[in-house]
Formats: sequence, structure tokens, C-alpha cells
Amino acid sequence: MTKQLIGLSIVFLLLLGRGLHADDSVGPYIGTLTTTEAYLLYRPGNEAATLRLSVHDEHGTKVTSVDSRSESEHDFVAKFHVVELDPGTTYRYQIEKIEAGSATLVAGADGDFHFTTVPADRSGQVLNVAFISCVNDSTDPVWQQMANHNLDLLCLGGDTPYADTGNLADLRNKHRHLLQRPRLAALGKSVPLVGTWDDHDFGLNNGNGKSAAALKENTRRAFVEYRVQDQYGSGEEGIYQKTDRGAMEVFLLDARWYSQTGPSPVSPNQSTCYGKEQWQWLLEGLRSSEAPFKVLLHGQIWQDKKNRETDDMHTYYAERDALLDFIKKEDIPGVVLVGGDIHVSRYLVHPQRVGYNLHDFIISPGHTSVIPSLNVYHQDLEWSRVEPNQFLVMTADTTKAVPVLTVKFLDKDGQENLVKTITYGQLTPEPETGIAKDLRGYWSFDGDTKNRSKLGSRLDGQLRGGATVSNEHGARGGALQLSRSGSQYITVPRSMLDDNASVYTASSWIKPALLPDHGSADRSFIMESNVTNHCELPGASGSGYAISVGFRACGDAEKINLQLFTETLVPQPVGSERSPSSKPQGGFDCLLDRSLFSKWTHVAVTFDSERLQLFVNGKLAKSHPLPIRGPIAETGA
Repeated sequence: MTKQLIGLSIVFLLLLGRGLHADDSVGPYIGTLTTTEAYLLYRPGNEAATLRLSVHDEHGTKVTSVDSRSESEHDFVAKFHVVELDPGTTYRYQIEKIEAGSATLVAGADGDFHFTTVPADRSGQVLNVAFISCVNDSTDPVWQQMANHNLDLLCLGGDTPYADTGNLADLRNKHRHLLQRPRLAALGKSVPLVGTWDDHDFGLNNGNGKSAAALKENTRRAFVEYRVQDQYGSGEEGIYQKTDRGAMEVFLLDARWYSQTGPSPVSPNQSTCYGKEQWQWLLEGLRSSEAPFKVLLHGQIWQDKKNRETDDMHTYYAERDALLDFIKKEDIPGVVLVGGDIHVSRYLVHPQRVGYNLHDFIISPGHTSVIPSLNVYHQDLEWSRVEPNQFLVMTADTTKAVPVLTVKFLDKDGQENLVKTITYGQLTPEPETGIAKDLRGYWSFDGDTKNRSKLGSRLDGQLRGGATVSNEHGARGGALQLSRSGSQYITVPRSMLDDNASVYTASSWIKPALLPDHGSADRSFIMESNVTNHCELPGASGSGYAISVGFRACGDAEKINLQLFTETLVPQPVGSERSPSSKPQGGFDCLLDRSLFSKWTHVAVTFDSERLQLFVNGKLAKSHPLPIRGPIAETGA
């Protein structure tokens, strides 16, 4: 009898396992939507079948139907492409299995299964788009919370899922497992889902197109099978795409496939991140975009992670900076950045980087694992949060005369941890002419230490050690008055320059009462940048002397050394798979008559990544070629 019971138990378990395996369905999921088209996917289980998607209007009248096959070649995932729909219209849908001339309903046919095409008019919309990266089973409460936010689009920002393999069967299982999470599947019935990848769903931690080359074919194949979009990269390589939802266009960039595979299209001596084809696609897409708000999304962050890994846009600073320079040159409005990867959520503002303030949102993690060590210093950091189960919702409201973008950092409990409201006007470049063009900071010292450039009060100076300002006694109006013996100075706590600036000019009027005595080791500073670590976070550079101008004695008693230093990046060659390092350069000496500085003197320094030049009273005093050419390293203030 015992043997019979055991036998029955085994049979029962085998039958149960067989039933679960046979019903291993996925979806349906909605993918890309346009004004007249819709893309959907459905996996009926481990079976080849003919499936029919039927689309109905709000009155229940059948509008159209599309047949598709679930075949083993694509892991039994069927794709549907519906055309000739009406803009801004809500449709219900259902999926049937067609067998022996009869139809059996397998999904849909109730109010949960619906989609709305993109309106033809970009105005009059309130569009809610969610962003998330780094997810696993512990993300389930986040999917549940997302259902409370009336989403129109969900963008997966990479490590969605964690695959860490190039084995096709394992990749398919992990993609399938993610899409089978009940709360996510419930969203996918009516909320379009699109995505890009990061390193783990690309197959290898910190992986790039060179180190993970052997995995790329299978990771792309599994990604394409389990996403339903109108574009997957070039069609043969990569997975980049964009989705235009009227009020917002999201560019889902591929920072993995092409990385380290060849020279950059903007800097042939450095490795590419995006590759030539994606690069051109991105520039053309930005130039032609008519959406008020344009989101550039990829898995990795846009700055330096400050660890041993190289999967960030600091590694590819040439392409990052060329992209931002392009946006500025072309006067493209409405651009914001989104990244993920680091298991920390952060918000940065890069002041006037693209002709207006560039808002940079990092959303991670969607799961419960955080990495506090990656919440590091950055000169433009405004806010950060090291907590689990986080996601981002952007609401683009074009019902207003001036469109508004509202960005919320949320968590699984629905807590609004940071809310930023940005108007379209604040994301629109304003023409600048004369001295105001590209002016980063300007202090007249006419009775105060306020900055009078467009960067505003973030660059207001702070007097230290009893330093004073006056309304007179200057070369032209007011002046800052300092005593070296009293250790007096003025500090500007935030950065004046962009990340890794390739050019700058710094100038000042000075009138030193004393110069360093001949034969002494004293140094008197005119100006020096330094990493101030305003956010008091780890990972700040200990130097950061990108701008350094000061006096030192020299061997000639009648001369003074007006000495320059800088600190630059050291670019890495193509295929190195390394991030750029940094290196102090100088001092660069220029011996001038001491008598020159007995009255107000104009001192200016120019930098162009190849040389430092020193101008005194408008004349070139010395040109210093840089032993290592490159943009400046990180600087704080």
C-alpha cells in the first residue's frame, strides 16, 4: 500500500508539472503604439499555434483582425502588427487560437484588455510615462504601485531582467519569468511596454560590445523575442529605438552593442559607445523630433560611476559631450536625460549645458538591493536617495499654454520622494549675443559677491577670513579686497564649467599690493579650482585643479613667475576597455617684470585641450602646449 501511495504521488506531481509547463503563457503585452498602428505579443505556452488578434471599438464592433503563428523558432512568441487604426482612439482586443476551423478564446475580451493609439495633436495631452531599471522578483510591489498612476507607457531601462548569460534557453527563461510576474502582466494588458538593456540583460556584468561579443547574438535574439516594438536597432544589430507619444518622445538608446567595437564617429582616437549608425540615427531623430519633451534613456549613467567599472558615459565622454554640444548648436528644446544601473536614485542639473539647464534623472533600483558606495560626489548633484523599490513617473502636460513636465521619484508605497516641475520655457534655449554668449560666471564686485551670469545664484561668491568688497577702488567700479597674511579669499562653491570642458577662458583684473618675495617659496593665488564636495559624498577627487593661476618667485629678482597648472583627462585608445584617467600638468612658467603689476593688470588664461595660453593686458605672454592633450578633469568650484 505504501508503494501504491508513492506511485500515485509521483504520477500526480508529474501531471501537475506537465500542466504548468504546457500552460507557460506570456502576455498579452502591448508594445509600440503610433497614431494608426499597434504592436502586441502573446505566448500561448510551449506550443505552435495559429492565433488571431481581434480589435474592437468602444461599441464592441470588430474593427480588424490579424493572424500570427507561435513557432518554436521564436520560443513560441507570436507578434501582432495592427494597422489602419484611428488616432487617439481606445480599442479593446482579444486573442483566439484557431484550430480545425474553430476559434477558442485564450486572452482578452474584457475591459482590462485595451489600448489607446497616439493622438494626432500634440497639444491637449496629459501623458504619464514610468521609468524603472534593475528589477527582479522583489520588484512585485512596484508593479502593483504603478497601477495607481494611470500610466500611458512603461519604459524598462535595463537589467530587466538579470540574465548574465549567453545561453539562449536560459535567456528565454529569464525574459519569460519577468513577463510572467502577475502584477507586471496585469499592467501589460493595457499599458504599452518598451525597453532597452544594460549590462546584465546584455549578458555580462560591466559587459560591452567587445567583452561580451560571444554573447551578443543570443542576448539580442531573446530580447527581440520578448519585446514588441517597431524597431530593434538597425534590424540586424543593436536594439535602439524611439517611441513618439505626442507630448513626449522617448529615445531608448543602446549603450552596449557597439561599445568598444571601433573608433568613435566623433573622436577616431577613442572607442565608440553608440556606433556610427546609431549615432546618425540619434542626431537625425533629435533634429526632426516635434515632441515638446524628448527623453534620452539608456541603462548606464551619464557621468562617472567612480568605481572600477567602465560602463558609464564618462568612459565615452567624447560622444556624450558631442551629443550635448549638438543639442545646443541645433537649438533643440525639451531634452532631459534618464539613466539607471547604479542601485541609487539621483537628480542632477547641468547648468546651461545645452543652452538651458539639462535635467538628469537616475532611477534605480526597482528591486531591494542598494549600493550606497555608488552615491558619489558630482559637481551637479542636487539630490539622491539610497533606498529600494524606486521608480520614476514623468507627466507631460500639453493642455497648458506652456507645456509642463512633472517628474516624480516614487517608491513601492507611493511616497513622492522628490517632485520637480519643469516648464517647456525652461527647456528652451535663449539666444545670447556679445559678452553674454557662453558666459559661465561673472563677478563685478560692485558692492557684493553675486554672480551676474545666467548660471545665477549657484555661483554667488562667499567671503572668507574677513575679505571685503567695495563699490569703488577697482579697475572699473567695485573691487574684492584681500589680505594674504590674513588668509582672506572668496570661494564659489559650485562648478562654473561643464563636465570635462574642452575649452574655457578665465580672466580677471588684479592689483597686487605685494608679490612673493624673491627667494621665497610663497605662492599667491589669483584663481584656482578645487573639488569642494558640496554634497559631502564619497568618490570626490582629491585634486581637481583644472584652473590654477598664481604668482611665484623665480631666479631673477626683477621678475615674477605667473604660473599655470591644469588637470586633464588622459584619453584611452580604441578598444582599451578602460575609462580615461586624469593627470595634473604644470607648472607652466612665464617670467614677467614685477613692475608690470604695480597697477591694475588684466590677466586671462585660455584652454583648448591642446594648450594653455596666458594673456596679459590683452597680449599673448606665453603659449604652453600640453604634454597630454585632453579636456579638463572633474572640477568642483
